Amino acid sequence: MCLVYSKNTKDDEKPWIMVLNKDRGWELPGGQITENEDFDVAALRELYEETGLLGTAVGYDENIIEGGVVVLIEVESTPSPEPWDSPDPSILEVGWCLEAPTRLAWEEKELEKIRDHDWSSSKTLGS
Repeated sequence: MCLVYSKNTKDDEKPWIMVLNKDRGWELPGGQITENEDFDVAALRELYEETGLLGTAVGYDENIIEGGVVVLIEVESTPSPEPWDSPDPSILEVGWCLEAPTRLAWEEKELEKIRDHDWSSSKTLGS
């Protein structure tokens, strides 16, 4: 799973990207790792497949969610209130969020735990 921020935001604003899965509801981009694929490469691939955006994986943490890795990704895209279509047919909509949308795929506490994570203590990447 990936937490995606824009490089083009003010310090006091930190919108993030979420995708509306047609079956599960709103969630962070992410998915399965294919055989012999590194988790940061998988996160970047999933981001592109679900949102059409390219990014840079800057950090990761294996301790935020049980049984998974969260990858912090930065994109050049400037946040906008307008949603856009996903190239993935299982994703109905992609959008920037300033607060948790309704119809979340998980508990709001889980999303807050990921968003509020102190990334300064996480491992950094240069991919």
